[in-house]
Amino acid sequence: MISGGISIMGSYHDVNQDSFLSKSYKDGYIMVVSDGMGSKSLSHFGSKCICESVYDVISNYTLDLDVISFKDIIYACHEEWKKRLSEYDIKQCYATLLVAVIREKTIKAARLGDGFLAIYADGKVTCLYDKKENYFANETDCLKENLDREKIEIVEMKYSKFQGAVSCTDGVEIGTMQEDDITGFTQEFVDEYSNKGKNEVIEEIESWLKDWPGMDDKTLAFVMEGEK
Repeated sequence: MISGGISIMGSYHDVNQDSFLSKSYKDGYIMVVSDGMGSKSLSHFGSKCICESVYDVISNYTLDLDVISFKDIIYACHEEWKKRLSEYDIKQCYATLLVAVIREKTIKAARLGDGFLAIYADGKVTCLYDKKENYFANETDCLKENLDREKIEIVEMKYSKFQGAVSCTDGVEIGTMQEDDITGFTQEFVDEYSNKGKNEVIEEIESWLKDWPGMDDKTLAFVMEGEK
């Protein structure tokens, strides 16, 4: 397996508000992508903190993930996030959340807010993305003081063969950002890069992501089956 990612600061502010994490833990891999809310002055702390909180909570969790609701896990991550931000004005730290936990034969994933997370397993792509139902184009859900559990999208799945998972903040806009666009991008990405080494993959992503249209921060993280 290979995992990693890259984040490139946009052109309209002075700090990259995106954060990501993609690395192994006990018996699998954890991938987290978060986009700090542009209107919040400390959202870069919020996005960085949720990535760290998710990894630490899940990698140190005492119960088997398969015997507890993944929404409860996300709730625990949110509580840890708030604790780590206790010295900051949390109202200025709002951020989105995309997370996937890939273990042997099972995957658990969650989304709160925009961007997308796509899981490619058993030849099929499963997409989590903000369909913008009942929202304006520039509105999205995010981590705040109180976590609205009803707005968290959860996917829990079993698989026989894992191909890869890709997650991006909304600065990486794929076509019209509908399921067919995200599915096609994910399949092409994994098919192109899963037979290459991590450093080569990141170098190639950087070469085209820095020229991707749009002024927003652009972040892409991945976990793939690895060099063949």
